[in-house]
Amino acid sequence: MAVKETRKKPVEANTPAVEGESHDYEMVVVFKPAATDLENEKAVENLKTLIEGLGGSIKQVEPWGKKKLAYPIARMTEGYYVLTHFNLDPGKTREMENKLRLNEQVIRHLLVVDES
Repeated sequence: MAVKETRKKPVEANTPAVEGESHDYEMVVVFKPAATDLENEKAVENLKTLIEGLGGSIKQVEPWGKKKLAYPIARMTEGYYVLTHFNLDPGKTREMENKLRLNEQVIRHLLVVDES
């Protein structure tokens, strides 16, 4: 019995984005809950500054407020949630995520490409 050889199409490597091309993104960031609303607003302003500093443009920022976390993270049971829609060069997303990981105020974040 002969084995039929199947040829798969070659997998295309991810081509680097063209300089100047940007995509729409949606990101949810969970900050440590601050004692005052003013401190929470400052954390949101720092997020806006980060995105704009990387050459992005913010479309919408929607603070969801303090919410209970699904599970405790670093002994915290609440977080301050913020939904952000923005436009950014795909090459800058890694740098932005690295800065968010280093930010002590950020508990978690999720960045996705906005398809709508």
